Amino acid sequence: MAKLSAESYKERTAGMAQRLTGVGKWWGRKPLVLVRASILGALLPATDDPAKDVAVFERLLGLDDVSLHERSGMSAARFEESSAEQRRKDSSLAESYEGPTDWASWMMINDHLGTNAFSLRELVEELGVRRFGQKVRVGDVFCGGGSVPFEASRLGCDTYASDLNPVAGLLTWSNQALLCAEPQERRRIDAAQQWVFEEVDRQITAWGIEHDERGRRADAYLWCNEVLDPETGYLVPLSATWVISARDRVVAELVPDDVNRRYDIRVVQNATPEQLQRAKQGTVVDQALVPPATPECPQPQRTLLSRLRERHDHGRGVRKWTRDDLTPAPGDFLQERLYCVRWTEEVFVGRRRKTLRSYEAVTAADLHREARCLELLTERMTGWRAKGFLPEDPIHVVDRRQVRLPDTRGWTHWHHLFTPRQLLICGLLAEVTEVSGSARELLGFVGKVADRGSKFCLWSRVTDTPTNTFTSHVMAPVYNWSARGWRLYRSLQLPTSSMSSAGLDVQLRDAREADQACSLWLTDPPYADAIQYEHLSEFYLAWYGKRLTQHFPGWYADPKRALALQGKEVAFNAAMIEVYSNLTRLMPKNGLQVVMFTHRDVRLWADLGMILWASGLRVTAAWTVATETEGRATGTGAVQGTVLLVLRKRGQVETLFDDEVLSLMEQEVSKQLKDMQLLEGAGLRWSDADLQLATYAAALRVITSHDIDGIDPRHELLKVRTKGEMSPVHHLIEQASQVASRELIPRGLDASLWRDLGAHERFYLKGLETETRSEHRAGVYQELSKGFAANAWQDLMSERRDQHIRLMTATEMGQRGLQTGPLAGTLLRHALMAVKLTRQHGRPEQGVKWLQQEVPHFDMQRTKALKLIEHLSRQTPPHWVADAGAARLLRGALMNSGV
Repeated sequence: MAKLSAESYKERTAGMAQRLTGVGKWWGRKPLVLVRASILGALLPATDDPAKDVAVFERLLGLDDVSLHERSGMSAARFEESSAEQRRKDSSLAESYEGPTDWASWMMINDHLGTNAFSLRELVEELGVRRFGQKVRVGDVFCGGGSVPFEASRLGCDTYASDLNPVAGLLTWSNQALLCAEPQERRRIDAAQQWVFEEVDRQITAWGIEHDERGRRADAYLWCNEVLDPETGYLVPLSATWVISARDRVVAELVPDDVNRRYDIRVVQNATPEQLQRAKQGTVVDQALVPPATPECPQPQRTLLSRLRERHDHGRGVRKWTRDDLTPAPGDFLQERLYCVRWTEEVFVGRRRKTLRSYEAVTAADLHREARCLELLTERMTGWRAKGFLPEDPIHVVDRRQVRLPDTRGWTHWHHLFTPRQLLICGLLAEVTEVSGSARELLGFVGKVADRGSKFCLWSRVTDTPTNTFTSHVMAPVYNWSARGWRLYRSLQLPTSSMSSAGLDVQLRDAREADQACSLWLTDPPYADAIQYEHLSEFYLAWYGKRLTQHFPGWYADPKRALALQGKEVAFNAAMIEVYSNLTRLMPKNGLQVVMFTHRDVRLWADLGMILWASGLRVTAAWTVATETEGRATGTGAVQGTVLLVLRKRGQVETLFDDEVLSLMEQEVSKQLKDMQLLEGAGLRWSDADLQLATYAAALRVITSHDIDGIDPRHELLKVRTKGEMSPVHHLIEQASQVASRELIPRGLDASLWRDLGAHERFYLKGLETETRSEHRAGVYQELSKGFAANAWQDLMSERRDQHIRLMTATEMGQRGLQTGPLAGTLLRHALMAVKLTRQHGRPEQGVKWLQQEVPHFDMQRTKALKLIEHLSRQTPPHWVADAGAARLLRGALMNSGV
C-alpha cells in the first residue's frame, strides 16, 4: 500500500506527463496505476504463500526493486547506493510500465500462479478465464475522464464504459482513439494536427493581428477590468498586483491622466527593487477597490467592489449582456482594457537561434489590431455559429455557485467569457479542424484550447504564462487575465501513441439503464453535489456540441441536467440504489465490484452503506490508498486518500441486534487502525482525516455483512428527515468514529492517561497536536469535535480571524471555565491553570500550590498531572512558546515537591 500510494501521488503530480491529462480536462480522475492495481488485485488468487502473492503483485505493477531499477535507468551501483525515495523520484511513471520484460520474472510469476503467460494481457486473460470461465469484462458506468476503461482495455479486458455526460463520453473515446491508435491511424492524426496548426498560423499571419510593423510577433496579452471610483472620479484599472514578471523584473505603473480622469499604464522593464516592491500593491485588496492617490484626493478610501456594483446605474446594478454583445457597453460597471503585450523576436546569436521577449505597454497600433479582431469576428459570427464553430448557448444558472457570472459580470451566454481575439482564434481553429483529415479525433481540441483561452486565465507571474480556465471546479471571475497568442497554443497539441489495447465500448447512457453484464465493475460514483459536472461540461459543449452529434450519430450534446445524479437527499439515494441494484444484477455470483469513495461527510458514508446494503452488496474489504503522501509532513486535516471498497453479492446473512453490530464494529475499527499504523513503518503517514475515512469503511464491512434487526435500509434512505435527524446507520457510524477517536492518541501521550480523559480533554489535546502541524482551519476542529463528541468545543477556541482559528493557550484561558464550561473540574483544566500561574508569577511555586489545593485527592492524581504538564511543555507553536516554558518549570518543581 505504501508503494502504491507513492506511485499514485507521483502520477497525480506529474501534470502534463500523465497520459490522459493531455487529451482533455476532467475533475477527479483516478491514477491509472491505482486502476491497474484494482483490476490485478481482483483477479490474482490468494494462495497459502502471502509473501509470494505480494512479490508477484509488485512485480506485475512495477513496484518492486527489480522493476524500479528497470524504470529508473540507473546503473546497478547507483541504484544500490540510492534511497527508496530517490529511486522512485528518478523512475518513470508506473502507469507507463508495460509489465515484466525478462524471462526470469515470468518464470517466477507463472510458477507461483500456475499460468503460462508472458505479458500482462496474456496473464489477465488467463486469470479471467480461470475465475469467471471467460475473458474478464470490466465495466464503469461513471467513466468520467476515462481512467478505468482506458487502463482496463490496455490490460486486455473487454471493457464497457458509459456516462450520462457527453463530455465524459468524448474524453473516454478520445483516450482510446488517440493513445491506442494503430500506427497508420496515428500518422494520419499527427499529419492532420500538424496541418491544422500550420493553416491556422497562415491565416492569423495573413490577417496581421499578431505581428507589428517591425515583424515581431505577440505571444501574450495582459488584460484588466476598469471601474469608476466615485470618490476620485477616475476610471481605475483593477489588479491585485502590478508585478508582471518577477523573474524578468517587469512591472506596470499607473500614471494619472488628469485630463481624461483615468490612468495611463506604463510597463517598466528591469525594474528597481523599489519599483518591484511598489508594484506588489494592487488596486484590489480583499475584494475592495484601493485607488491610487490623486492630487485632489491624496488619501482615497477603499470601497468594497460589491457595494459599488450594487450602487451602479442608480441602484440598478450590473447590466445583463445580450446575445450579440462581444465587448462591454460604454456605461457598463466594468470595462475591459488591454494593458500589456509581450513581443517575441527570433534572432541568431552566433549559430544559435534565440527568442527575445519584451513586455511593452499598449500602443495605438495594438488597439487597432484588437479592433481588427473584432471586425473579423463580426463578419464570421453568423456563419460560424450556424456550423457550431462558436458558442451561442445561454448560461444556465441553477445554483448559487453560478450566479456570479450574470450577477457580477452581466455575462449571460458562454461566448461572453472570451475576448474577441480569443473567440476569433478558437472559431478559426474549429473551422480548420472540421476540414482536416481527422475532424473526429481532433473534435475535443477546440475545447482544450478554450480552456486555455478565456477571461478566467490568470497570468502566472512565476512561469510567465497564462493559466487555464479550470484551475478549480468553481468558475470564479477575475479582474485581470491573460490571452495567448497562437504560438502559445502550440504546446497544447493532443498527444498520440500506439499502445496496445483491447476493444472499448463507449456509450452515453444513464447508469441506471446499463445493460451489459460484467465480471468486475469499477466505479467512482458522484459524491453528492461536490462537483457540478453537468454545469462545467456545458463550457465545452458550447464549443463542440453541434459537431459532436454529427461525428457520433446516436449521441447527444445535452448534459442531461435533469437526469444527473446529484444532491444528498431522497432522490439521490433512490437513484443510487437503482444504479447499484442494476450493477449487482449484471454481475455473476462470483463477480466483484470496487467502489472508490473519498468524501469526509459521515452522513454520506452512512447513506453509501445503506445504498450498497439495499442493492444486495456487502463490503468484504476496504483499502485506503494515499495520493497526497508528500503532504504527510504537514499533517493537514485534508483527506489524503481514496478508500477502495471491495464488494460482493450479499447472499444469506445473519440478523443481529444493533448492540451486537456495534461490538463487531468496535473490533473491526480497532483492527483497521492497527493495520494502517503498521503501514507507517513502510513509509506512510496518515492524517487523522484518512484514519477517520478508514474507520467508516471498516464500519461498512460489518453493517453490510449483516441484517440489523429493525432496520430496512431502503426505507431509511427514502425517509424524509428533519434537520439534524440521524438515521440508525448514521448513528452506528458516528459511534464507530468515536471508537476511532479514542484510538487516535496524540503522539508522545501516555495511552493509559488518554483512556481516562473526558471528551473535551481529548479534543483539546488532539487539537494541540494539529496546531503543531500548522493546521488552523475550522473544519478540522469540527471533525475532531464530532469524533470526540465534544459539543462545546467552541468555548475552547481563541478569537477567530478570517479562516484562522486555534485553541486558547493556558494564559489566554486564564480563569475562564474553572467552575463551568467544557473543561470545568477536569485535571487538564487545573494543569492549564497551574501553567498560567507559573508564567504569571515567574515562579512555579504558585502553580504547584494550585494543584495541591484545588485538585481533589491530588496525591493520587500527581502522576497523571505530571504527564499532562510534560505534554504541554512539548508544545512548539509560536503562541505556545512562553506557556510551554512555564510548563517545563512547573514540571520540575512538581517532581521535586515529591522528593
